[in-house]
Amino acid sequence: MNLEEELKDLPDAPGVYILYDANDTVIYVGKAQSLQKRVPAHFRGSGSGSVFSPIGQEVAELEYVVTANESEALVLEDNLIKRYRPRYNIRLKDDKSFPYVRITLQEDFPRVEKTRTLVNDGSRYIGPYSNVKALDGFLKSINRIVPIATCKPAIVPGKRKRACLKYDIGYCPAPCINKISKEDYAELVQEYTLMLTGQQDELEAHLKRLMKKSSDSQEFERAARYRDRLRSVQRGRQAQRATYWNQLPGHRDVLGLARQGPDALVQLLVVREGRVIGQQPFPLSAPSELPDETVIEAFLKQYYLRATEIPEEVILSVPIAETQFLEEWLTQRRGNNHPVTIVHPTQEPLISLTQMANENAQFHLHQLVERMARDEGRKQQAYNDLMDALLLTEEPAHIEGFDISTLQGTESVGVCVVFKDSLPFKKGYRRFKIREVEGQDDFAMINEVVHRRYHRLVTEKLPLPNLIVIDGGRGQVSMALKALESVGIFNIPVIGIAKAEKPDPDLIYVRNQKTPVDLPVDSQGLRLIQRVRDEAHRFAIAYHRKIRQIKGMKLTLTDIPGIGVKRATLLLQHFGNLENLSKASVDEIAAVPGITKQLASEIIAHFS
Repeated sequence: MNLEEELKDLPDAPGVYILYDANDTVIYVGKAQSLQKRVPAHFRGSGSGSVFSPIGQEVAELEYVVTANESEALVLEDNLIKRYRPRYNIRLKDDKSFPYVRITLQEDFPRVEKTRTLVNDGSRYIGPYSNVKALDGFLKSINRIVPIATCKPAIVPGKRKRACLKYDIGYCPAPCINKISKEDYAELVQEYTLMLTGQQDELEAHLKRLMKKSSDSQEFERAARYRDRLRSVQRGRQAQRATYWNQLPGHRDVLGLARQGPDALVQLLVVREGRVIGQQPFPLSAPSELPDETVIEAFLKQYYLRATEIPEEVILSVPIAETQFLEEWLTQRRGNNHPVTIVHPTQEPLISLTQMANENAQFHLHQLVERMARDEGRKQQAYNDLMDALLLTEEPAHIEGFDISTLQGTESVGVCVVFKDSLPFKKGYRRFKIREVEGQDDFAMINEVVHRRYHRLVTEKLPLPNLIVIDGGRGQVSMALKALESVGIFNIPVIGIAKAEKPDPDLIYVRNQKTPVDLPVDSQGLRLIQRVRDEAHRFAIAYHRKIRQIKGMKLTLTDIPGIGVKRATLLLQHFGNLENLSKASVDEIAAVPGITKQLASEIIAHFS
């Protein structure tokens, strides 16, 4: 039976499908509420009806498994993705090694330990966590307030003759030598669990009840211990007492997303009782042609299949399609008859929460990409990829990237970023105000910036790069080459990188070639070029924003009688910004050349 006939015979039932290429390699595993409706979508054209057209173009064989329901299909899909690791699927990196916290509730004196396996043994598991070092610090901070045993073997009271060092430093109540009763230890375990899961309000109420009960029974020493623990808990959360999120009662997770080429990272903010109590970065392998909503949806399914704590609300930085099914599935997973809602916020304060998650995701992804770039094997592979695809005669160990930033042709600026040994060399970055081009002409602006950059390098006999990357297409590459020729440079390879319409990958343009160079989406060489382009874009936007801000500040100062553009510039150069200027005294302002004490007094009056 050929592929077309198989597509016609698909059942209208939930299930999982597996797509193979001509080499019998699994390239994609998917879940469907209806196999009959979902699978053919991969084989539509590149128009508005297409889903993942690059996948359909490579498929040579199809398999499917019918399941009892969509939830069962979700579990099977996850298992098959872990087994086959298809290149078109989004996968959690290192998903097999994420740690959990295990509390051995089946024992008389439960212990706390880290584990990487979930076993149905009566223990309570909390997780998964993405950062072992951060988890160790978190557990240690809880143990200072609520000490319980963390030793490996099960505790047998009276078996040991003396307690270990953790008892002496206050990190364990030593049930092994009968220093605490089973009932009192059980209270500690309950408090520890409440702290670990972020239920601070419930923990404080619990300690207050125990303190009052002990006081009423005239057990004043016990009441004092509860009072001290209550104070420790309150001190630990005092820093967040007045945060913006206090108006958000209940438990919620916030998912932010950052992407760079085929690398992606989801940042999980854990918000409990209106307080951000933790955050975890989860790196993903995500083909760059897949949209953001597909990435965040895939993470949500994979993470909450493993998560032991599911909140009442999940906030996403981008909307997703399968909201209804996933809400029903998460509610079923939570299992306490409290519905789970999935929200893409449109108003404050939830918008600020998603912005915080996105910013943290961007920061952690940048760190991750930098670490990967330092890997010698990845760097060498990137060089080899670029030498093969671009026909370079030497390794591109010195790359310079250019970008232009403008707003309808006003305040236009250009930048040059430098990468050495595949890492940003920020001392070499340069910024250019566009001097010679009027209006919106990106081609001419690229010509000006490239000419100015390399005229100086040639004049000062400074090292030239092995490769030049322009943010743009054939037109920008052509103008950059003309600029190089005008300063006597003819042998430096110049490429342009332009974004294509999704789901197509970025396009790479070279000299005298109309069609883009084909660099695979998972190529280390393409990743390096994308990093150069993204860094140039970031640097250009930051510079353009600064120029507009300075212009706005100058306009503010020129509202003051006697202050023109020249004096406004001198004031900003001296004080740095308007805030510092507004706090300065008359004498401090009058110290600026051209500013009299009378004018300084008028400046102070203007700000006040």
